[in-house]
Amino acid sequence: SKALLLTGGSETFEMAYFIAKVDTFFDCLNVTSINKGIHQRKPNQLPYRKADDKRLEILREFVQYLNHWKQDVNKRPGYSAKQKLLMQLPRETLDGVNITVSSFCELIPYLFSLPGVTCFLSARINQDPLEKFFGIQRQSGRANENPRVADFIKSTENYRIISSIWIDDI
Repeated sequence: SKALLLTGGSETFEMAYFIAKVDTFFDCLNVTSINKGIHQRKPNQLPYRKADDKRLEILREFVQYLNHWKQDVNKRPGYSAKQKLLMQLPRETLDGVNITVSSFCELIPYLFSLPGVTCFLSARINQDPLEKFFGIQRQSGRANENPRVADFIKSTENYRIISSIWIDDI
């Protein structure tokens, strides 16, 4: 975002601000090691160490920022509903961010209420494997938007068989 401001000037302020907010959001949710935040001078990459970590408020403020953006776009006069939709994030994305932040902000205090928990690396609760699995399911269904349970089970069986076969390099 700093590079954008340097090269684009004041005309790029809002875009740079958005990029900085998104970067902070991902930093808060993707803490991968104990030392990364120190080495990269990114305090939001430091491990979580207490139930009332200030990053939880940063995450809540990010949700408010996105919701405010949506409200501002919807208030703009002179644009059709379709044009307004193109000026904001998709509803599914906003819902996903809301659910993620809400769940995460409940999880952190809970984790630190458990005996012996002194540190938490947020990247450890990643749902990429689940997203990958359902992505494979969607691909195997081709154009079928409403697969039957039998189709889903068959696709899962095929995936298990394929992923269990190891082929050495030739």
